[in-house]
Amino acid sequence: MTTPPVPPDVHAIQTYFYDEDGKEWIATVLAPRGRELAAQWQGAYKVPDRPAPPPTTGKKSSPAPLFAVVLVLLIVGGGAAAVVAGTQNTPVTSPLPTDAPGVSTNPSAPVAVSGEPTATPPVDETPAPTQRPGGTPVPTQPVRTPVPTVAPPVGTSLTLADGSVVTYSGPARVNIGAGFTVTFTVRNKNNTAGTGTFLVSFGNASTGGSKTSSGTLNGSGQLVMNFAGASLPGNYPFTINYKGQQGQVAILRVG
Repeated sequence: MTTPPVPPDVHAIQTYFYDEDGKEWIATVLAPRGRELAAQWQGAYKVPDRPAPPPTTGKKSSPAPLFAVVLVLLIVGGGAAAVVAGTQNTPVTSPLPTDAPGVSTNPSAPVAVSGEPTATPPVDETPAPTQRPGGTPVPTQPVRTPVPTVAPPVGTSLTLADGSVVTYSGPARVNIGAGFTVTFTVRNKNNTAGTGTFLVSFGNASTGGSKTSSGTLNGSGQLVMNFAGASLPGNYPFTINYKGQQGQVAILRVG
């Protein structure tokens, strides 16, 4: 179907419109009014002298430029990937060890001499000479061990019939006439501190008789006693009495 001619008043007032589907011009409600205005205003109306131009269709652009751009990008990307892969896959050369494990060195090869000096003893660590000039031996000084005047404190224990344990803490030996201090500790069978009165007898008939003293155990079950120096040498026993139970807990050497 060919395109019909353009209506005479299409360029004045829009009284016609072109129907693309029906390929025809259709008059609008303004067509009568347009004719009246054209009759009233002579000269304002112009009859077109050319038909309506045929409808134009959009021209498709050639995809060749797009393909060229894509091809360039692929070439550039492939080259960069090849460079990176070549860099990562390049083996790193490292020097071989001179002495691998399990491989003996060549005995005929020259041995490198270390430049480090041999260690020499410092001046202050030089051993003392054993001989004087001329060959005379230097006499050695004997080591003197101090003689203790009083034996260090010792601890002995005694278990009574009810399970209580009495511990003596004091010297094992004193000089004649020297005073001393001892401590007695009492723990009951259930491991609680002893309580009450505690009696102590020091000496016997062979030492000139015994001396009895007493005291009250403190909250820790202990009793500290001071004794005057004995005038006679010998072995002095300590006999205790706790809640009617008696026994010898220690012996002190005098002299």
